[in-house]
Amino acid sequence: MTATTPARQQNVFLRWSRRLADATEWLAAVILGLIIVVNLTAVVARYIFSSPVGWSEEAMRYGIVWAVYLAAGATFRHGEQMAIDLFQHPIFLRISANISLIATLALSGVVVAVGFPFLLDTGQVSPSIRIPMWIPYASVVVGYLMIAIQAIAAYFDPPAPNRGEEEE
Repeated sequence: MTATTPARQQNVFLRWSRRLADATEWLAAVILGLIIVVNLTAVVARYIFSSPVGWSEEAMRYGIVWAVYLAAGATFRHGEQMAIDLFQHPIFLRISANISLIATLALSGVVVAVGFPFLLDTGQVSPSIRIPMWIPYASVVVGYLMIAIQAIAAYFDPPAPNRGEEEE
């Protein structure tokens, strides 16, 4: 039996993180599609059948929050987050990228570490749908966990620079 080399482990992790980014991006798109369906259903129910759907606004709100936090990790992985490059020299760009990754990992660690125990202790339910509030709150913890995973992957495999906003 051969030992797994660190380079092989890194490649496995990077492939897994890309698949995770693709899956969360797809899931966020599905959630946004469901929000559109719920919204259309609520409008039709209210204005055609004069029977409003009371839980629709709350469901859409929680869906948007989940979609945003799920897509945040994929956004980070693709290097599509907002950034301001003050210096164009490659050394400064790499240093600022590393500082950004460290700050992102630190913030993600704090949010996950503080947020996870909070999820286990809520006991609240939502006003309209009556689902446990840990479900909407979990979006923040899951989202920051996805961001942390993608930040680690970005350290080993930085995304290609997005040069779509070049000078004209």
